[in-house]
Amino acid sequence: MIVAVALVVVRGSDGLARGVGDARVETVEGRRLLILPASGLPRTQSPSDGIVAQSSESASHRTHLVYIEGATYSAATPLQGPGAWIAFDLDRRRFESLLPSIRVELDAGERLDTAVGAVGATGVEVFDSLGFAILYLPSDLHPADATALVRGLSGQPDASVRLRGPRIEWR
Repeated sequence: MIVAVALVVVRGSDGLARGVGDARVETVEGRRLLILPASGLPRTQSPSDGIVAQSSESASHRTHLVYIEGATYSAATPLQGPGAWIAFDLDRRRFESLLPSIRVELDAGERLDTAVGAVGATGVEVFDSLGFAILYLPSDLHPADATALVRGLSGQPDASVRLRGPRIEWR
C-alpha cells in the first residue's frame, strides 16, 4: 500500500511562514526548519511562496520530498519511532533528524513540573546554571507536538525541538 501526502507551507499576511496540516516552520538554533510529520494526512492548500513538501509511504519506509525554487530534495525515514522525525533546514537546504527530546527554558520550577506532566516525559535533565532543561519524550510523541503542548501551558514556557548532531568519536 502506498499513501501519498502533500504538504504546503504558505506565507501569512505578515510574511511569516505558516505550517499547513502537520507541517510547520520553526526556528531552532537560529535556523528555519520545516518540521515534517511522522504520520497522518494533513490538509493541502495552494502554494504561494514556492515551498512544497510531499511525503509518501511504502511498506518499509517513508520518503520525503521538498521542492524549493525549482530544486528537489529527498530523504527516507523509517515509518515509526524517533528515526521517523525529520526536518528540512530551509537555509542550508538539507534534512536534519530530530532527537526524541525537547529543550525547555527554565523560569520557574513549577512550570517545569507542569511541562513534564503535559508531555509525559520519561526523563528530565535540568541545567539550572544554563537556564534550561531537556525533557525526554515517550516514543509515540513527536517532538514538534511536545513543543506545542508546552507552549500552550499557562505562562507559555518556551520550548524547542532538538537536532541530532554529528557523532563524535572520543579518543
